[in-house]
Amino acid sequence: MISLGRAIGLSILLTAVAQAASPSASLQRIEPVDIVDLREVTDPQISPDGKSIVYSVLRRVSGAEHDDTSLWLVPADGSKPERALVIGEGESGNARWAPDSRRIAFLSSRANPLDSGKQRRQLWLLSLDGGEAQPLTKIDGDIADLRWSPDGQRIAFLASDPLPTDVRARIALRQDAVEVDAHPQMQRVWIYDFHSRSAEPVTPANIHVSLLSWSPDGARLALRTAQTPDINAHWYRSDVAIFDVADKRLNAPIAKRAAAIAPAWSPDGQRLAYSEIFDDGIGAEPRIYDFRSGKVTSCGNNYPGLLGEMRWNNDGRALLVHKFENTRTGFAQLDASNCDIKHVADAFYVGPYGFSASADGKTVAYVGSAFRQPPEVWVMSGKTQKAITKTNPQTESWQLGEAREISWTATTDGKTIYGVLVTPPGYVPGTPVKTVVQIHGGPEWAWWSGWLGSWHEWAQMLASHGYAVFMPNPRGSDGQGTAFAKAAKGDWGGGDYQDVIDGVDALIKQRIADPSRLGIGGWSYGGFMSAWAVTHSDRFKAAIVGAAPVDVAAMGLTTDTPDFITGYFGDPFTNHAQLDAHSPIRFLDKVQGAVLILHGEQDTRVPIDLGEQMYVGMRYLNKPVTMIRYPREPHWMHEYEHHKDVLTRVLAWFDANL
Repeated sequence: MISLGRAIGLSILLTAVAQAASPSASLQRIEPVDIVDLREVTDPQISPDGKSIVYSVLRRVSGAEHDDTSLWLVPADGSKPERALVIGEGESGNARWAPDSRRIAFLSSRANPLDSGKQRRQLWLLSLDGGEAQPLTKIDGDIADLRWSPDGQRIAFLASDPLPTDVRARIALRQDAVEVDAHPQMQRVWIYDFHSRSAEPVTPANIHVSLLSWSPDGARLALRTAQTPDINAHWYRSDVAIFDVADKRLNAPIAKRAAAIAPAWSPDGQRLAYSEIFDDGIGAEPRIYDFRSGKVTSCGNNYPGLLGEMRWNNDGRALLVHKFENTRTGFAQLDASNCDIKHVADAFYVGPYGFSASADGKTVAYVGSAFRQPPEVWVMSGKTQKAITKTNPQTESWQLGEAREISWTATTDGKTIYGVLVTPPGYVPGTPVKTVVQIHGGPEWAWWSGWLGSWHEWAQMLASHGYAVFMPNPRGSDGQGTAFAKAAKGDWGGGDYQDVIDGVDALIKQRIADPSRLGIGGWSYGGFMSAWAVTHSDRFKAAIVGAAPVDVAAMGLTTDTPDFITGYFGDPFTNHAQLDAHSPIRFLDKVQGAVLILHGEQDTRVPIDLGEQMYVGMRYLNKPVTMIRYPREPHWMHEYEHHKDVLTRVLAWFDANL
């Protein structure tokens, strides 16, 4: 039997040969606006009876304050095309099925008749038996997430407390000086009761809740909690605690440093699976807590990849777990008794979270993609997997590059390093072409075997314009286990950079990359690595430095996630010399190549003054540099026109310099 990997490789080879022999003149090159106009499929939720899937579709709108988000419905067997379920003004998402598979609760910011037409994100209910969606709440503020109780009589949801009345009054008078951290807006659990048709907050006012999960008997909630609502606490300092619903009591945490993965109850309610990050914040592993014994079992520490979201099998003996290895994603089975991990299926998968299963566990819905297909709703039933939606049919007329997983050997220690290579349409093997190296963010993140086309993933657009795009997963990345992910600790620009260069050398040796026309770029850590490359090598003629921590020491004292930097480099005061040694800003006099700096003005993760330091420094040294600032944008950009601008500048910059 041909493995999935070999079948993919054979398909790529045959397609490449066919295209090289007779490239189709009718296919169009991919322009920046084409990528930005792609609609984004998210959050597929299969009904408990396994018959239907509701999911969200996001469409970015030029000049609009918010994206257009709608809900769609499709039969799980793909027997009928998808159809719009909730569309119109406002954002609608976070759809969740009632246990009866006939009702859907969701969040929407459409005009709310219960609240004088105000457009705040509230809880709505839609019956598939007919009729219009009806609002259930009118609380002061936006709702963030929701979960049905097992009996279908209550809905637990998350909402932030509003600012105190006196604070809002002062803000209205422009008496709006801000004392940092003085008025934290905690996110609390509320419960809507269908009998009383009312909702009330139930968790303490001094605890911030980010995730929730009902126990099978509906008596308890497993919560991911933090002492403060800031992003640093969200990622690095959150606990798992059990909340008793009847007496509204939050018990002492059963786990510290919980990862942002929803806790999963065993069918009998006697065990809880969750994921916990390591003390340095790098890597995570599943844990299983037994309520009867109080014992915690740690699983997967030696697993050569990354384990993500989990769901118990109905027999309570094992869990279905999302996995990521090298560049490929899929599903594994985790034995709850001995932590054995067995392969279930490979899957073209987007992101580490987001699958749902029918009540009997036989059908799984997830967001999947392929090298030549943007994300869609996919279904896995038994050994069969297929896409059942067709949200972006226009891509069938695009000139798409040929993508494949590749590997090479690190010169530092002989380790096998993996990545993805995308070559231009009709590429003839053995022909060196202009090549862009795109580095992912993180460092603990990774490129994947799937669709690579967004404002942040440039591969398909650049390939359409004649580029080879090399996307490496150097040490520090996910996909090869915890030790590999931790290998970049204290060494940004060291072994990780050499892994990238080794990959470039391998492509040059294979006569794929043209050594005289090399570019590099990336966002966040990818921007750091791009800045490092042009301060430590003359090989790259052009670089794009996106939202990059070019001064690691300064970032440690200005970022909203200080635990991130200390996890990699320790105390920024004690280890200041080490942080300086790994900061591209200290080597600007050695820059060779033209540099384009891109940065959001409201970036609190990597504040814009870091980008400005590099720009002003290079100007002072008469180095070729351009900087673009994006108003209103945080670290991860959102607006339609800015997405288009990033892609337009990326293409133009490499065209001009390579």
